[in-house]
Amino acid sequence: MQELIQKVLAKDPTATLLARNLGRSAAESLKPLAKDEDPVVREIALRCLIESGGDGLASVFANALLDESGSVRGAALAGLAGNPDPSVYPALLNAFDNSSDLPEMREQIALIMGRLDSADTLELNTRLENEKDQLARDGLVAALAKLGDNRSRAQFADSLRNAKGDRLKRFLDYVDFINQEWAARALGPVLLDKTPLLRIGIDGLPNLGPGNLRACDISVNLVAKILKAKFSFPVDMKTQYSDQQLQEVRNYIGSK
Repeated sequence: MQELIQKVLAKDPTATLLARNLGRSAAESLKPLAKDEDPVVREIALRCLIESGGDGLASVFANALLDESGSVRGAALAGLAGNPDPSVYPALLNAFDNSSDLPEMREQIALIMGRLDSADTLELNTRLENEKDQLARDGLVAALAKLGDNRSRAQFADSLRNAKGDRLKRFLDYVDFINQEWAARALGPVLLDKTPLLRIGIDGLPNLGPGNLRACDISVNLVAKILKAKFSFPVDMKTQYSDQQLQEVRNYIGSK
């Protein structure tokens, strides 16, 4: 365990590999380092805790959400995404309310709260009503939609239908996050959208596959994943589907 502590204090990123090997037994030694005066040490300690696992980690991650260092906050968000715990819901609300100048933080915190069945939709709706930034608003809508708020589900489907570019890619990621039948079926209009959104190819090597996945291709993958759907063609993460295949998926989600 001493070797792990020394690696973290030396700011050695390979400490995360050792933490993974040590497992949950490493957690108690790492927790104090998450409060070290050096932000790099704090970040590595948090990333080691992500790898090691252990009891009571959600509160450690939640306490770091308001850290002055952006990299530490990022590690805390990553930790909470893997350890959603209702016990830190008040801390999440507090961090959301005290990140007024950080819309990306508010979006990510909203998504974490959306994974907590015990989250209060009235409180989240109040924050949605007061939120001015589009990114944070989108995160709140996605969270509320996942939690079953009907008005937010309708708003989400409308935004998904009309989103373009980076915002459309974000909403497709939200569909994956929500992972519910209604969200998959809301992809119908996007199955007509052939906008390239995700770079997957290698320049100069076209034989390895398409250079990009389009909005419609990502949608096919999501429908197959969420609805456990089987089609007449193979579904993977590296195909640009034909018009006939896209129509088959549209028929499927429209017929159920």
